[in-house]
Amino acid sequence: MCGRFTQYIDPYTLDRLFELFLGVPYPHEDLIESLAACYPNSYNIAPTQSGAIIHADHDANTLRADRAHFGLIPKWAKERSISAKMINARSETIWEKPAYRGLISSRRAILPINGFYEWQAIPTQKTKQPWYIQRADEHPMLLACVWDTWLDPEHDGSPVDSFSIITTDANTQLSDKHHRMPVILEPEALGPWFDRETPPREVSDLLAPAAEGVLGMHRISGRVNAPSNNDSALIEPDSDAGPATLWG
Repeated sequence: MCGRFTQYIDPYTLDRLFELFLGVPYPHEDLIESLAACYPNSYNIAPTQSGAIIHADHDANTLRADRAHFGLIPKWAKERSISAKMINARSETIWEKPAYRGLISSRRAILPINGFYEWQAIPTQKTKQPWYIQRADEHPMLLACVWDTWLDPEHDGSPVDSFSIITTDANTQLSDKHHRMPVILEPEALGPWFDRETPPREVSDLLAPAAEGVLGMHRISGRVNAPSNNDSALIEPDSDAGPATLWG
C-alpha cells in the first residue's frame, strides 16, 4: 500500500517536473506555476489530508494542478469519512470496482511526490521499522492515481476533489517491507496515461511494478509514525537503526 508521502518544493523539483512533462499530449505552460501554488510542502501527508495532483482538463485541453483530499470520496458518498478506506485502488480490480471503473477510463491523474514511507515488520522487534523510499536518481516520483469531485452536502454542495493512489504487487526491492507498492510512472508513460483514447489493455500495462533499481531507500526514525511530526528531519537516515541498504 501507500499511506504516507512527502511533497515539498524546491527549484530542482519544479525544473525537473517541467522536463518530465514535455512529452504529454496537452499544453502545460502554466502547469508548474499552478503546481507550485497548490503544493503543500509537507514531509508527512497522511490519509484524509490533502496533496497536489495533476490531471487533464479535457474541456480546456490542458493540464492543471489542484489540491485534493487523500482518499477518494465517491460521488454517491453521504459523508467524507469513507475516504479513509479508499486511499489505495488495486490495479488488478480497478476496472471492475464500482467506485473506480469509470474513473480509470476518464479521470486518471498523477501524484508528483518526493518520496513515500513504508513500515517493515522485524521479527526481533515489537515495533515496525519505518523506511523512506524515493527514486534512486532523486527525481520526482510520479504516482498513478484516479480522482473525482464530490459535492459536500454539509457545505451547500461545495465541490471537493479527492484521489486514490493505484497500487500493484511490490517489486523485489520492496517485497520484504510490504507486498504492495504504488504504481510509479516513467516519463514516457505520461502521454498514454493522460490520453483518454488509450485502449484499456494499454492502460493496464502501465500499472506494473517499478523496474528493479528504480528505487532507493533508507531507514528513518519512528518519529514519522505520528502525522503531527512534519519536518525535513523525518526523511534523514536514522543512525540508531544500523546500516541502511537497498535490501533491508
